[in-house]
Amino acid sequence: PGCPPTAEALIYGLLQLQKKIRREGSIER
Repeated sequence: PGCPPTAEALIYGLLQLQKKIRREGSIER
């Protein structure tokens, strides 16, 4: 918890979040 995540980790997390949000949004619509 003391060290901040690397740029790669942040980018990877953002991509995963976008995919998850897009999937949920498409399912709702």
